Amino acid sequence: MPAVSVLMVFHRDTPFLRPAIASVLGQTQRDLELVLVDNGTGLSADALGALGRDPRLQWVRLARNKGIAAGHNAGVAAARGEFLALLDYDDVMLPDRLDRQCARLRAEPALGLVSSLAETIDGTGRVTGREFALVGPEAQRRYSQFAAPVVTPAYTGRREIFAALPYRPEFAVAADFDFLTRAAERWPMAAVPEVLLHYRRYAGQTTVQRAAQIAAERCAVRLLTARRRAGRPEGVPPVWGPNESAGAVALACAERCIAEGFPVLAAYHARRGMTERRSPAGLVAGLGIFLRARRAATTDRRLVTRMFFTGPVRALDLRPA
Repeated sequence: MPAVSVLMVFHRDTPFLRPAIASVLGQTQRDLELVLVDNGTGLSADALGALGRDPRLQWVRLARNKGIAAGHNAGVAAARGEFLALLDYDDVMLPDRLDRQCARLRAEPALGLVSSLAETIDGTGRVTGREFALVGPEAQRRYSQFAAPVVTPAYTGRREIFAALPYRPEFAVAADFDFLTRAAERWPMAAVPEVLLHYRRYAGQTTVQRAAQIAAERCAVRLLTARRRAGRPEGVPPVWGPNESAGAVALACAERCIAEGFPVLAAYHARRGMTERRSPAGLVAGLGIFLRARRAATTDRRLVTRMFFTGPVRALDLRPA
């Protein structure tokens, strides 16, 4: 059994795939396998040249593109490692990522997932900035209701977590965020306070091309998370029309949050909706929902106000790395 299995799901052959694979095979941690889940491209090992001949590659071939969730779950089922690490097919691991994260997981048995800091790179590989990251377990747990505490492909964790929490297909483009919200409720999560990942942002990536759908699914994930953390059944995730804008969906979700008794989350979505719409109508709608959320709050009025005007990082007094 290898120490760690790296899961990489891909649905197209791009110039970024080979550098991503090379970054895994070039890790200082040699006791690994790379589980390559081909989501319907039919790419051959020979097409990867010398990389395709590395014995640490394990292929999972799906006859057609079954989506991110199905591809991820197929990779988890095939993985043999003690730990599982995530990596998108267009990102790059720094050489000692797996050594550093596996060492942290072994040193702290209570931790379920360990991430790291990440630098942003563009299509040419040039570093352009730093991704948002929270390091401590309590900060990651609190922030996870609103967004990912660290970009998802920076995480490595224990195999039982991935087995217990498969990606859910109802979240076609936000299954990773849904996974993190559920994981944070069952296991402490932390980050190695070092840059161990280069996270690529470019015009053709899924997060850009399907931004509206991602925003809508993340709204649904936040509402289900609020229900769970309030001790309620998850129920059915809300669905919004495919042609609705991200701002309209956020405002609709804010209304739903008020109706279900989540005024802090309503204020968060009112802020997002107002920011996304950037119009007089959006401003009026956002302010109106905020005032109703504040009236509906009993013990959280100050938090509702801070959430609307400053966002979750400052409202929760968090300190990003």
